[in-house]
Amino acid sequence: MGGKISVILVMLFSALFALFGRNILNNSVTITENFSDYYSVTRAQSIAISGANMAINKLYLNKTWMAGFSNISFADGSYDVDIDTVGWDSRRITSVGTYNGVSKKVEILLEPENFALFGNFYNVFGSVWAATGDTFSGRFHANDWVNCYYNPVFLGPVTTSKGIKLYNASSHPEFFGGTKITEPVPLTFDTSVIRTAAYDNGKIFRDSTNSGKVTTVDLNFLADGNVKYRLKLGSGAYTGYSTVPLTTLAPNGVIYVEKGNLNVQGTLNGRATIVASQKGDASAGQIFITNSITYEKDPLTNPACDDMLGMVAENKVTVTKDITRGDITIHSSIFSQKDGLVIQDYASYPAAYKMNLVGGIIGQNVQATAKYNSSGIPTNGYSYVHKYDQRFTKVRPPFFPSTKYFRVVSWYEE
Repeated sequence: MGGKISVILVMLFSALFALFGRNILNNSVTITENFSDYYSVTRAQSIAISGANMAINKLYLNKTWMAGFSNISFADGSYDVDIDTVGWDSRRITSVGTYNGVSKKVEILLEPENFALFGNFYNVFGSVWAATGDTFSGRFHANDWVNCYYNPVFLGPVTTSKGIKLYNASSHPEFFGGTKITEPVPLTFDTSVIRTAAYDNGKIFRDSTNSGKVTTVDLNFLADGNVKYRLKLGSGAYTGYSTVPLTTLAPNGVIYVEKGNLNVQGTLNGRATIVASQKGDASAGQIFITNSITYEKDPLTNPACDDMLGMVAENKVTVTKDITRGDITIHSSIFSQKDGLVIQDYASYPAAYKMNLVGGIIGQNVQATAKYNSSGIPTNGYSYVHKYDQRFTKVRPPFFPSTKYFRVVSWYEE
């Protein structure tokens, strides 16, 4: 009896072991397959990311690169990369990585790092000093020393290619956003892009007689959304004034004076970028601010403000002399490719006034705006009171110049 029970127990345990053994083996196979699938997926995803990074590097070195990659072998797999244009100058990178029959996709949206992101940007400080009474907000960059005369205030982050230079031991500038030494950022942009935009759906002013004369345009923005303007060729007489809606004059917002100059003032209701090009004439490419130029709504106090202005001068931007004007307010991001923002004959003003700038200045040179006494107090001209327009971190004036670099706006992994 005992022997039969033993045999039955052995057979029973053998059957149980066989059953559990098969389950263990099946589970082991499933785990191995899952691990293999997971490895293939993560490997394919890593290859796609690598392809995307290769493309970003290509675009960093060459902003116009659109070739992409086709079936590039990498890490025992392969990747394909396509580059598409989004809007007028943004780029979308689509990278597909493949490994062991599994494919994964990465999509990245890049947009040009435009100069309106800077509150202040200068190539050269030279002998000019940021001084007591000057307040800078937003991102500040100089491809030079940042010269500080007594106690200027910097509210945003400051980057410089050389460092901070103090005028004397009594100079104590304040840097609320910190300072950092960085590589120079080239002050270059392709003028043909904005010119093409003006021809496509903007407004071009130029010498239509083809006699090579400089074109001068007076622009007066009106709070009701209209623009009052007139023009002249060379030393000739002005035309009569025309008044039209901004959206009719320049549907895409670009107003471009070819080989000419612009005089501007008023209250802008809408979005515009005004451009003065030189086209080989040293006297052209200038914008003259003849009086305050403001938005219809103040962006500092009214979140509903959708007005936005860019001024782009291949030469320089000048606040014209008017000793009776008092304080002046300028709402705009200003780009001066060969100079800066110039206060005409600032030392002859009877007192020191405030130049309230909401936006930014991007220029080749820092320009003096006021005369100071021996204690560093402004006595004549304009103190530079700057507030950065925070909207420019997300939106720029139409076709406003961009740097040679892209920035990543979004990154999606499938």
